Amino acid sequence: MTNAWLDEGLRALEEGDWSEAINGLRWASDAEPKAAGILLALIDAYERAAAAQGDPDLLLQAWNVCRALRDRNLPMSDEERAHFRVAFVRVRDAVIAARAGGWTPPPSKEEVHRA
Repeated sequence: MTNAWLDEGLRALEEGDWSEAINGLRWASDAEPKAAGILLALIDAYERAAAAQGDPDLLLQAWNVCRALRDRNLPMSDEERAHFRVAFVRVRDAVIAARAGGWTPPPSKEEVHRA
């Protein structure tokens, strides 16, 4: 079964259309929730968007996908596992650097609902 959302997300990622890439890859992940490769592409899309737009909030989204992929313990090929390890450390370090540079992450949903 082909995933048209994945095809669209990857096409948009290649073209640098970050918003479309992220949306397509999120839909693709919803359609195939056990496909780790889609989540790896989504991490890449968020990272590229963050770099292009200089927006650490997008790095936080990449970090959230990293943690979700880690916590879901999805089956991965050796190549995907290696890609994930590198991405996890890279995104973690970028978020830490952004915080050290003065960026403050937005409040969590729990914090917003308590207020």
